[in-house]
Order: sequence, then structure tokens, then C-alpha cells
Amino acid sequence: MELTRRAAPNVGLPMDTSIPSQNMDSILNRNTPAASIYQKSLNLLDKLACINGFETYLKSLLEDTTRDAKNGTPYLNPIQLLWDTFRQGTSLCVIYNALQPVEPLSTTLDESSNLLRQRKDRVYRFVKACKDNRIVREEDLFTISELFKDDTNSFVKVLKTIEAVVDTIEGRGLLDMSRMTEKPSARFAEAQMGPPQDNRERLIKEFVDTERKYVHDLEQLQAYMDELIRKNIISSDSIRYIFANLNSMVDFQRRFLIGVEANASQPPDEQHFGAVFVNMREGFMVYEPYCANYTRAAKLCVAEKESLK
Repeated sequence: MELTRRAAPNVGLPMDTSIPSQNMDSILNRNTPAASIYQKSLNLLDKLACINGFETYLKSLLEDTTRDAKNGTPYLNPIQLLWDTFRQGTSLCVIYNALQPVEPLSTTLDESSNLLRQRKDRVYRFVKACKDNRIVREEDLFTISELFKDDTNSFVKVLKTIEAVVDTIEGRGLLDMSRMTEKPSARFAEAQMGPPQDNRERLIKEFVDTERKYVHDLEQLQAYMDELIRKNIISSDSIRYIFANLNSMVDFQRRFLIGVEANASQPPDEQHFGAVFVNMREGFMVYEPYCANYTRAAKLCVAEKESLK
């Protein structure tokens, strides 16, 4: 299930490339307690624009639509933009070099050789440098396969690693905010500024907030499952029955939320929330194992209640 570069496939959403001059807080309020992957990507995008050399990647992907892999359409969500950028490998080396290390990483590729292999090599060198120099905790580092896997569960780990590196750059006073003449995030920001003005906008805000809260709750449940596995608290069979298909559900719901948020970022006459449901209808099949297994899972939870406390 590929994360589409549109809010939903074929919904016909044009990208507003104007840079709003007003306050960018809106329906997509970034100050909600649990920031979504969409919100985190917007914030990270603006910080990356302040890193010397990174603007080349943003410019080529945002302005040259032929770089947007399959169908040449503009990016309409920041997640896929960052995902594609990081997969280039050398972009990660540019980020690491912003730390001004004694031994900078190579940011060039040999166009005559296997590019994918070289990109993965650059990713490896970035991860190794972050580990060897203790920039990121080893348990928070992503792997090469996680970066190239089509799974938001993996991309969340990638995002966490990059955020940690960028936070270190910023903490050392090496993030040059003066480099950012315009915010890349503004390309994905909502056209209408300020709080909801009518019932429709209030409903949209409630819809977005509810979906964000649901994904956050699923992520908390996922973290709980991972802890049970790590500490071997209950058997693997019990884990499988109690948390049947949870990882797939989290992945799907993140993608659905991204579609909702990307639509909410558009002017009212260009919002197509129905298309998100229609074009992702097959994805809702991830709930079949959950529904089929619900009664058995509930009984297991009761049986294992002392261990699960």
C-alpha cells in the first residue's frame, strides 16, 4: 500500500505554492498535544531548509514535478516529499555535515555506477556516523531497509532519527535560520488563516482532531505491545491474538489521516474528503482480522489481566 503523493489518488487537488503572510496556525494546528506525522514533517521541513546544501534537494523535488516518481504530479503532503528526499542518501550526508564533523561524509554520487546501491551506501554511512559519534541513541536509529520500506511504521523511526540529528544541530547553534527566505511548509499550509469561522470549518477541525487522536491512541497501544514483546511478559501466541493486525491498522490509519490533513490544508472548494474514503476503501479491510478476532482477544485479556497490568 503505497503512500500516495496526493491526499488521495485522483482527487485532483492542485498545490497552492503561494506563501501566506499571515499566521499559519489553522485547522492544522501544530500545537495539539500529540503531533501527527504530518505536523512533525512540516516542522522538520522548515528546519531542514536552514541547512546549507539541503535547499538543492527541496528545490529539485518541489519545483521539478518530473522528480515526483510515478506520475509527475506535485507533492501534496510533506511526508512523501521527505521520504523521497531521504532515500537519495546524499541528503542525509548533507544533514550530518551540518554538525561540522572532523570527517564530513561524501555528498556526491558516481552517475555511471549503480545509483541505488550508492544511495544505500550513503544511508549506511550516515547511520554509522550517527552511531559512532553518539549523535543518536542506537535504539532510535533506523536501518537501511526501514528507510526503503513502504510502511509508515518504519518512516516514523526514520523521522525520529532525523529529528534527533537536527535537534543536535540546532542545540549547537549551527542551524542558520537566516537561510530560510520562505517556509517550504507553506506549500502545504492551509489557505484560510485563523480559527474556524463557520460550522463547516468547525466540523472539519473536529474531524481532523478526532483522527489525530485515534492514530495517537493506536500508536500508544502499539508501544504497549512492543513493550510486552521486549520484556516477554506474555506468550507470542497471546500477543498475536490480542494485537491481531495492529501494525497494519496503524500504518493504514496514518495514511488515512495524511489524506484528511492534506485535504484540510486546501481551500474549501478544493477539499475532497469523500475521495479519501473512496480511494482508500480497500485499505479498511485491515479491520477484518481485528473484528474476527475481537471476542477471543477480549477473553485473552481477561485471562492475562494480572500480567497486563
